[in-house]
Amino acid sequence: MKNVILLSKVLENMRQLDKEGNPIPFSMEVRTWNNQNKMGGKLKVYENAVLCMPKEKEKVRDWAKVLSVKTQEVKRKNPNHFKNYTRNIELSTGEVKKINILLITKFNGLEVVY
Repeated sequence: MKNVILLSKVLENMRQLDKEGNPIPFSMEVRTWNNQNKMGGKLKVYENAVLCMPKEKEKVRDWAKVLSVKTQEVKRKNPNHFKNYTRNIELSTGEVKKINILLITKFNGLEVVY
């Protein structure tokens, strides 16, 4: 039981930040799954990925810049990550992938258990 990690610890480690407030990169192995036809099983390996988190709002604003930009309301669907057991991770290439946390098999070289 030395090379295992609990899923709760995985989620905690994914949210960690360094001293400057940047997310700490991690590596993981995840299985794929297609819920529509109940098939899947490909193993995807992601190196140097970080968890996508909302950016902190700027505390000091340049009001001239803010007022000059046209404000358009952006409608977005609520991803409901908690309910759907999903998280968005950003790869080192800048690509964003949605993963199901229940299908994580390894995290930083450690086997994930529930």
